[in-house]
Amino acid sequence: MILALETSSLVCGASLHENGECIAESYLQEARVHAEKLVGLVGQLLEDQTIRVEKLRAVIVSAGPGSFTGLRIGMSFAKGLVYPNKIPLAGVNTMNAYLAATRDTAKDAEQPVWVIRSHRDYIYAAALQDPAGPLEIRYGQIRELKDWFPDCRHIISNEALAELGDSLRVSERPVLPSMIGDYYIRYGNDSAGTDYDSLVLEYGMDYKPKEWKPDTAV
Repeated sequence: MILALETSSLVCGASLHENGECIAESYLQEARVHAEKLVGLVGQLLEDQTIRVEKLRAVIVSAGPGSFTGLRIGMSFAKGLVYPNKIPLAGVNTMNAYLAATRDTAKDAEQPVWVIRSHRDYIYAAALQDPAGPLEIRYGQIRELKDWFPDCRHIISNEALAELGDSLRVSERPVLPSMIGDYYIRYGNDSAGTDYDSLVLEYGMDYKPKEWKPDTAV
């Protein structure tokens, strides 16, 4: 049994996965409830499915990009949950999981772009690439979208983007815990482990994917 956690956005919740399928999911979509509600949501989900924590095969946490505070809450909770029983833990790039889960809602001809809100009018955005590979994720303000992706005619966003007006078609789809778990099952290659200190959250004003390396040329 795999437990997946999502706290990178307004969504706060968890899902359980067995034999490659999501069998149960529980979440709230509300601002600033993660610290207060996550423990209860996970506890109730495990109780409803009569699953003990020590029986979990792995815990998968949404690792960003997304809300700085939400990501820290999710990772801290995940580490506290797995440490006593040495349960394997893995992080999943939230944008990769979001794109893979909603890919069927987009048409290539519309040059779709995926958006995850950071805070205020700041966002993370990525265009279509191989969902199993690294994405070029841009960070900036909503008004910059048109300059970044001038040919885009469809945006898939985890929150409403009223700042864009009616100039682009926007589909609002939340980032769900099941997306995180499903992505790990499909692409994670059993990467969860007990070297908890090696896990990295992918957030920040200067966000870059984990694959990014600075130019070392002199």
